[in-house]
Amino acid sequence: MGSRGSRRRTRTTVLTVANGLLIVVCLGVSIALFSQNAWILRAAAVGAVLVAIAGAVLFRHQLLVERLAHSDERAQVAQEYSRITSARVVENAEFVDLMQRRLDKIDARLDKIDEEVATVVAAGDKHSQADAPTVVDLKLRGLAAS
Repeated sequence: MGSRGSRRRTRTTVLTVANGLLIVVCLGVSIALFSQNAWILRAAAVGAVLVAIAGAVLFRHQLLVERLAHSDERAQVAQEYSRITSARVVENAEFVDLMQRRLDKIDARLDKIDEEVATVVAAGDKHSQADAPTVVDLKLRGLAAS
């Protein structure tokens, strides 16, 4: 913010000087017109042209300075946005990796449960209901889910 306020003061000063020069020229030309002296009128005309050129150069310079400052500000904002985007990409990749590992663990648990169900179903097909392993038996063998 400090540089922005300084830039505004500089712009105000330059534009005030340029407007002051144009006012001085207008007054000089007005006085020259009322004096009706050809030499004074010519000098005022030459002075008016020179001051108008100087005012135009001041305005143009200030415009270029403002454009340069604005482009620097836009570049800074773009770099900050790029940094934030890069951080988000890394965070998203970490999140996807974490979720993938969680899904892999869940899939492993589901596979284990499927094996246990298949064991129970196979035991039920081969033997009578009394011979089928119970949950307690499966836990003792280490096959039951924790």
